[in-house]
Amino acid sequence: MRVRLSRFPGSLVAVVGVMALACGASSKGGVNAHGGSPDDDGGGGLADATPSSDATPSDATLRREAGPPPADPCVDAGTCPPGVWIDVTPSNVDLVDALDCSNFGTQSVQADPLMPGVFYAQFMCQGIWKSTDYGLTWTGPINTGKSGTAAGDAAGGITLPPSGGATEPPVIYSAGIRGNGTGFWKSTNGGVDWTNYVVGAAGSRQDYYPPIVDPYDADHLLMAGHEQDVLVQSTDGGQTWTPVTIASGMDEPGGTGAIFFLDTGTATTTRGTWLWMAQQSGGTYGTWKTTNSGGAWQQVDKNEHPHGSSQIYQPDTTGVVFMAGAYSALGWGVLRSADYGQTWAHLGGTGNETLVFGLAKNVYAMYGWAIGEGQTVAPGLEIAAQPGTGTWTATATPAGMTQGPAQAAVTSDGTHSIAVAACWNAGLWRYMEP
Repeated sequence: MRVRLSRFPGSLVAVVGVMALACGASSKGGVNAHGGSPDDDGGGGLADATPSSDATPSDATLRREAGPPPADPCVDAGTCPPGVWIDVTPSNVDLVDALDCSNFGTQSVQADPLMPGVFYAQFMCQGIWKSTDYGLTWTGPINTGKSGTAAGDAAGGITLPPSGGATEPPVIYSAGIRGNGTGFWKSTNGGVDWTNYVVGAAGSRQDYYPPIVDPYDADHLLMAGHEQDVLVQSTDGGQTWTPVTIASGMDEPGGTGAIFFLDTGTATTTRGTWLWMAQQSGGTYGTWKTTNSGGAWQQVDKNEHPHGSSQIYQPDTTGVVFMAGAYSALGWGVLRSADYGQTWAHLGGTGNETLVFGLAKNVYAMYGWAIGEGQTVAPGLEIAAQPGTGTWTATATPAGMTQGPAQAAVTSDGTHSIAVAACWNAGLWRYMEP
């Protein structure tokens, strides 16, 4: 996830750089040993049309960012003290029972880049929820229109395009690995109606993890197959897909790789600059980078992401990238690059971490994975003051946060930076930066 201060005063724009991954039918290994990867099976380099402009937001984006964000009601009411994680899980979701497609709670939460205060979240096999008050209260399921029931009945997650390609109501992409909603889905009206698009040839596996969206082109998507060696790309909003070639060293049978766009500051080079991380396997496969849409790959570290999810953080487009994980030769935990992921340095503690995100004052790292209902995973929260190059401090989390997050989304009410974390079977948690 990248958090960038807009050129409009008081606006904090959240841009997603996240891959939340639903776990397999059975979890692999223990907390520190799980598998992961994409594919080496056919497919070639990808020659795509390049957007005509480089980082110019749409008029709709400019109008929304120029106006003041709406008031945060819990600030006025004094019910959301800064610096405290608050459980905001909707009362009408089930985080305990084994549902028809397995219940791993929630693994994805997304901020609407054009509507400060609006968040979307998916709950396994239970559909999509929406918040309009900075994540404090939620309404759902909202997938009540065409094919909504099928789309929502899946173990999976959702993705919203970042601000460069955002619309209102938002396009929402969804992908599921089990249940009636297995496969790739798209909504063009904020999660009400849904359309299913087949990935690959008819009859091929449709279990994929939520797509990553090009920061400058909402129709340009990357998606990794669930515990199969497949990485695919779409340039038409998911209607058709093309296999991506990977290096032989990335071929990790039975795992799921995490794929990300690296924002270089221009649409042309961002389009083909990607970072790929293997699922944790002991450092065998590691982290890889391409600058030409998979035409060539280079291993840049041994870091690998925990089973189920990963999230990187780009604070700007100067080359700084944070990632988290284990098995790097530099140390477990948080790694930072100053050259778009080419070289890395270790920061903070040496425990396993899943994601890194940033708010206005601090950078945060946390740990969680798809362990299942009734299980516990210490969130492993550590914090450093922006820009994250100084001292990192381990910080306690509430007892009720029994599982760490798969994903976090951020926004601002004009005064406070706010994060909402999707913590698997521990539900949704909200944090306001002090």
